[in-house]
Amino acid sequence: MKQKILFLLTGMALGMALVSAGPAAASNGVAAVPSNQTFYIDGRQVSVTAYLIGGSNYLKLRDVGQAVGFNVYWDGAVQIERDKPYTGTAPGTQLTVPPPQPSIDLTEENIQAILWGLMETYPTNAPYGAPYVPNNPLYRPYSNCDACAGWAMKCSDAVFGDLPWRRVMNPHWEDIRAGDLLDWRTDGTGHVVVVIEKNDDHVVITESGRNNKVRWAGQYPRWWLESQAEYSLRTRYPQ
Repeated sequence: MKQKILFLLTGMALGMALVSAGPAAASNGVAAVPSNQTFYIDGRQVSVTAYLIGGSNYLKLRDVGQAVGFNVYWDGAVQIERDKPYTGTAPGTQLTVPPPQPSIDLTEENIQAILWGLMETYPTNAPYGAPYVPNNPLYRPYSNCDACAGWAMKCSDAVFGDLPWRRVMNPHWEDIRAGDLLDWRTDGTGHVVVVIEKNDDHVVITESGRNNKVRWAGQYPRWWLESQAEYSLRTRYPQ
């Protein structure tokens, strides 16, 4: 396993050097675009942000450390500790920033009230102001900030503020709650919707199409969702 990690780190170091080239890389004809590649660790699918550059996939070293289980941090230079769990901080560092807290009591009734309230500002077929640009796009679940993804993140931020994201592949029906996002891939394209209400056999949602216009009160049946490829839930409820 350590040998595999060493090979991975070598490749990641090269990837970081290339990605950090920034405008120079672009001027030399090297373009970085978000990658749709699926990644697995020991047979378990993981969600990471990747970029396609010159036909190869590049990931952030921190993301690899967190997913695989070794420590990576900055202490005047990039430090890697293969035998220690991921923290992302130098030894002895005191974190002064408290963990983010929700601005409301996260009951489903409160969340539903916020989501339905958005309909007053963005009624059906209203443009929602895409692209919706988040503060830290590299730490967000979607690289694109328009169409369905932009609207989903805008709704989620309205409810959860800056709470962190978690992804659950092939979620159980009882795991789904108001404010969660459901996404999947069909015929090579993906879609994401925002859950407003969950019933025994379907969810009531809000979503946007590629025209960046909002739709309300659509329904997706449980059997259909659970049959879709790469079906997953993205949630920000605290664990």
